[in-house]
Amino acid sequence: MPELTSRRNPRVRRAAALQRRRTRDAQGRHLADGPHAVDAALEAGLVEELFVSDLASAGFHQRTDVRVTTADSGVLEALADAVHPQGVVAVVRTPVWDEAEVWSGRTVLVADALADPGNLGTIVRASAAMGVDGLVLTTGSVDPFAPKVIRATAGAIYGLPLMTGATMEDVLAIGASRGFRMIGLDARGSTPVTALGAAEGPIALIAGSEAHGLSAVIRTRLDDTVAIPMVAGIESLNVAIAIGIALYERNVRVLPGVPVDGAASGGD
Repeated sequence: MPELTSRRNPRVRRAAALQRRRTRDAQGRHLADGPHAVDAALEAGLVEELFVSDLASAGFHQRTDVRVTTADSGVLEALADAVHPQGVVAVVRTPVWDEAEVWSGRTVLVADALADPGNLGTIVRASAAMGVDGLVLTTGSVDPFAPKVIRATAGAIYGLPLMTGATMEDVLAIGASRGFRMIGLDARGSTPVTALGAAEGPIALIAGSEAHGLSAVIRTRLDDTVAIPMVAGIESLNVAIAIGIALYERNVRVLPGVPVDGAASGGD
């Protein structure tokens, strides 16, 4: 297989353009960098093309369902967002879910105007691990298919039904129409977070932005707010950590067949 060495190659330039959100939105495609994300995208049947290093090519060159091209380090650096590319970059069709797929099951997570790619990646991984049925990102949130987010999710994003671009007005209306209790995660919440496991019926757990949390207007329109007890002198937690704790209390403690006393791996 001849090695691709030019960053000016038309295929490389078309793929590299997907680093821009405008291009991703227009084409319905994005880039996945690294073996975890690429393997997950392949499993989901979303990969259109692979660019691989010589080291990585042995694991991919036998695939017949996608185009595989061996590329040198300069080409992979042009495609990968990471400082040190991991040897494989994929062009991936961006998955699309309908409203019914997202708003189903026991628990929907709503992140309002979430800005940080690393936080969103952590939240996606926690949501997948804690049994969330759907994730909603409101208008103003970071693009969930930006390279930094994809890398931070380690591929978990491809198995989590996702809605983007909704306003909080949309969220409240959809939740009400589908019988969801709307519960905010807030440091000033009136109910302990441990109550989430006993909450009857489906709930939408709503978390505010990193900078501002839930607005006063939104809090007044929710069915309840829950808070995580903390030691004196600590005002708040990182939003991704707070969401992980809340989802554990909601799903993992109470779902049958889910072990809660085993050691969790911290590896990527």
